[in-house]
Amino acid sequence: MAGPAASNRAKLAALRNYIYVSGNWNDHNPFHYDMSDPLGTKIVNKLLPNYIATRRGNCVSMPILFLILATRMDLPVTLSTAPLHFFIKYADDVTGQTINLETTSGAYPTRDEWIRKQAPMTDQAITNGVYLRALTIRETLAAMAAVVLEADVDQRRSQEGIDVADVILEYYPNFTFAMAMQGAAYAFQIQAEFVDKYPRPIDIPPPLLPRYQMLLERNLSSFARAEALGWREDE
Repeated sequence: MAGPAASNRAKLAALRNYIYVSGNWNDHNPFHYDMSDPLGTKIVNKLLPNYIATRRGNCVSMPILFLILATRMDLPVTLSTAPLHFFIKYADDVTGQTINLETTSGAYPTRDEWIRKQAPMTDQAITNGVYLRALTIRETLAAMAAVVLEADVDQRRSQEGIDVADVILEYYPNFTFAMAMQGAAYAFQIQAEFVDKYPRPIDIPPPLLPRYQMLLERNLSSFARAEALGWREDE
């Protein structure tokens, strides 16, 4: 579609058409933003197989597919983040500028200011590199794995969620979403091991108190680490 020896801009235009414009190349069934679940509250809706099968995506599945295809076309793209949102950064070789592409809206350019209006974030978080910067390949893979962590927490697989978060944060240390999810996993672990069994902390058997204290401290420290980077609970 882009033609032989195509420029990056021609490749980008072809990729937009291939995904978002109705035509023979997609059986006149282009990919759309899923307005019934735009944030992917149902975890299955964040998965690529579901997006490809239904042609309905969200701010996780849509940028990931775009990133994969653009990378295969040797386009200079990277993943970037906002609160509960992924988008694409494209390095334009004509102007030398890096442009945000909003894949939930045809992968057309959008400014940081617009993204911040749609997904409010603190100046502190931006300064600390939490949001709006180009991710490395390792950080991108870690960000993609967040759906596994989210599923673990959603299904109360607390220990697995804690372990998955540890791996994600090893490769993406400033990923505040993973920190918050890990904090939630610790909270569910406390609920299952102690709160459901012992109505009051004073009822906890003394031999179990070190375990209870450790889980409580890690729960609090997970959220404290995220907040120190500029994350806020409403994100």
